[in-house]
Amino acid sequence: MCGEPNGCGCAGIPEIKCYLNGLDIPQLVSFRTLVCKAIGIVFACAAGLPLGKEGPMVHIGAVIAAGISQGEGFTCGVDTTFSRFQDLRNDREKRDFVACGAAAGVAAAFGAPIGGVLFSLEEGASFWSTKLTWRCFFCAMTTVFFLYVFDTAHSLFGHSDTTAMFSFGEFFSLQGEETNYSMWELSLFLFVGCFGGFVGACFNTIVHQIHTFRTRYVVSIYRRLLEVMAIVVLMTATSTLLPYLWKKCTPLPVDMEGWSDQEKNLVEDLVPLYCDGETEYNELASLYLADSDRAIRQLFHFREVGDHNVSTFSSAALFMFFVPYLAMACVTYGTAVPAGMFVPSLLSGAALGRLVGHLLHKLDNAHGTFADSGTYALMGAASVTSGIARMTISLTVMILEATGDMQYVLPLMLTVLSARLVGNFFTEGLYDSHIHFKRLPFLDEDDNMPVILASQELHEISVAEIMTKRVVTMTPQMTVGDVWDILQEHRPASGSGGGSGGS
Repeated sequence: MCGEPNGCGCAGIPEIKCYLNGLDIPQLVSFRTLVCKAIGIVFACAAGLPLGKEGPMVHIGAVIAAGISQGEGFTCGVDTTFSRFQDLRNDREKRDFVACGAAAGVAAAFGAPIGGVLFSLEEGASFWSTKLTWRCFFCAMTTVFFLYVFDTAHSLFGHSDTTAMFSFGEFFSLQGEETNYSMWELSLFLFVGCFGGFVGACFNTIVHQIHTFRTRYVVSIYRRLLEVMAIVVLMTATSTLLPYLWKKCTPLPVDMEGWSDQEKNLVEDLVPLYCDGETEYNELASLYLADSDRAIRQLFHFREVGDHNVSTFSSAALFMFFVPYLAMACVTYGTAVPAGMFVPSLLSGAALGRLVGHLLHKLDNAHGTFADSGTYALMGAASVTSGIARMTISLTVMILEATGDMQYVLPLMLTVLSARLVGNFFTEGLYDSHIHFKRLPFLDEDDNMPVILASQELHEISVAEIMTKRVVTMTPQMTVGDVWDILQEHRPASGSGGGSGGS
């Protein structure tokens, strides 16, 4: 189990974000944290919990980078060759290295190097520079390079199949060179984004309430252990009982002429629980009992274009998967296990988007007016993820890099932006709310400055209004007691302005 040093939890990204903002908690980037994250995520994923690997991967990358920059993270303080480079042994360089490690973690999890760099820029580092840009770029590039090397080692470094731990599969146009959607459907994608933002706001609100309960009643390590065991049992019961109660056996697709090899392989991966494995499959079992990456590929790539009455997942099955899975993700987030929210939000959002696409095809009586349900699944995945994390640029680029299809640029941008705007109307993002809930000393952006200076424009303020003639100076090296005495001696009078003589 991973601990909560000074209030930081186990999600990974909130802790790294507050560390890069200047909160120096050594346990966040210690070797012990690396071991707990690496071992914990293996057992957490094996338990079938609704969580992702990207959060721990970001944290692991940050720990490795911090250890390399300081030369003590992996040697318990013993002097090493790295520690002789004194130029790296300062807080700024350490934060920059941690930002580079976070970018490398995202690149390793999604095979998206540019998305990893933008993730560090958008959600990680508070102090950005040109030097940090090329450093993050180099680290992300190196990460993907070694992924290629390890992936192609068995074929003597020939062609690579995939470079990501979590793959979206291959996207392509279903109608030759035309896009998979019509331009008038952008309004529908905008609706999906707004609905996904609302779902993300509800998710963050429920998570906050669960955190409040957990802080009051689940405080000891034994209760936290029992909580994790109870959640594992509950998730196991949910993922086995619901497919068992789903008595409907759906016939396997027969007419697959024109289908790609990827789609045919996905048909073979369908789970025939309590059904004839040769001709039928269980819809809920194929979603609950499959790996997260396999389930999301099924939602993305099973063809349902609406020109016939064949559908791989019914609306009832999608709804019975979306609601319980997202509810379990709410309960799982914040427990004493390493967890990320990308994969649960992408998977639940894909189910929501495919449900919307399936209902549209039903209303259209299978005339093929709307885009395929996989396109709506992709938009739903982006909208729910943006509604929860409130990421825009980095999320769009990561999804584009994972799909490899540039035809979805504009729909993804509209969907992600609308989800963020709607989500911000109700609540703040999951990572920011997690930091505020833990009461970590995180320095937010000063949005109140225009209100404070509403009576005067900045260009109208003179130097005399904000400076004083009695300037108090300090030497480069002073004791805390001397600084305290100076502050007490020159304390500004109550109610005085900035130019009334205060230091």
